[in-house]
Amino acid sequence: MFTAGKLSFEEEKVAKRVETYFKSKEMTLHEKLFNAMLIAQHDLEAHNFANEDERMKIIHFKKVVDSLLKKIHV
Repeated sequence: MFTAGKLSFEEEKVAKRVETYFKSKEMTLHEKLFNAMLIAQHDLEAHNFANEDERMKIIHFKKVVDSLLKKIHV
C-alpha cells in the first residue's frame, strides 16, 4: 500500500507497467518493484543496452522504481 503522499504521473505509469509485467497475483507490489530494480541493475551492469539513450532510460527507470519503493509500506 502506498503512503498518503500522492504519486507523480510517471510513478503511476511505472507502477502499472511493473504490475503488468509481473503477472503473478502472489507477488506483492514491493516484490515486483524490487525485482524490476534487480533486472534494471543487471541490464546496466551487463551493458544490455544498444546506446547511451537506452542506458539513460534504464537509469531513469531505476530512479522512479527506487522512489516508489520508498513510498510503499512493506
